[in-house]
Amino acid sequence: MRAAYRAGDLVPGLPAADGSRAGPGELLDDVAAGQLLWVAEEEGRVVGTVRAVRPAPRVWEVRRLAVDPACRRSGAARALLRRLEAEARARGVRRVVLDAVVERGNPPFYARVGYRAVRHFPAGDKPLSEVHMERDPREAAAPVPHAAAPAGPGLLVEWRAARGGTVCRPRLLTGAASVRTLGGALGADHWPAAGAAELALVRETLLKEGRAAGDGEVFFDRPASRVDAFRVPREAHPGLLAWWRGPAVRHQSPAGG
Repeated sequence: MRAAYRAGDLVPGLPAADGSRAGPGELLDDVAAGQLLWVAEEEGRVVGTVRAVRPAPRVWEVRRLAVDPACRRSGAARALLRRLEAEARARGVRRVVLDAVVERGNPPFYARVGYRAVRHFPAGDKPLSEVHMERDPREAAAPVPHAAAPAGPGLLVEWRAARGGTVCRPRLLTGAASVRTLGGALGADHWPAAGAAELALVRETLLKEGRAAGDGEVFFDRPASRVDAFRVPREAHPGLLAWWRGPAVRHQSPAGG
């Protein structure tokens, strides 16, 4: 579990994940309290684990889903979730829920396995952004378009890869809107209910790292993973939530193409 959480971030330099420092005591306390634990094995070796916390009679919460970094993309994480959901269904559970950190790049995986975003909120102990997600285990699992979640009124910052670097475009939304996933899209940030004053603050921060481009855009001559405003937007402005991050961030070349 510790290895999985230490190696799991989408971009380098984020605050350490709680799971990267967890010890056996945490796991034993959960089991002693009656929480449920599953492990995935490959040729007799444990390669993954997940727990279910039961905060209410018909609600289960996914806790500490972790897969050995050497076994990523093996299907172990999906299999662990499906096993948890099958047990939840058998026990009459109506909702399986979880909180995922946006900057770590975890929500897209959960969306692919059927979890929908319910609300975005600031993490309480770190300058990061989280999204509460859930699904009904009685329903067939189908991918959910997480990146197209409604953003609503406020300030939107859209990020995309460009030739030679990264481009972002901050703009105000005056009504309900959706964040669109376009070619080269890397992610988006949202400051709920923000106005012109907040837009000016964000543009000022962005221009400290990049330079003005056409159509209100800001250009950075490096990958998004090396742009502070992209990595942890709440460090500059606590109200600016990382709304979604896409896996394309991992594959953006050093030159940004």
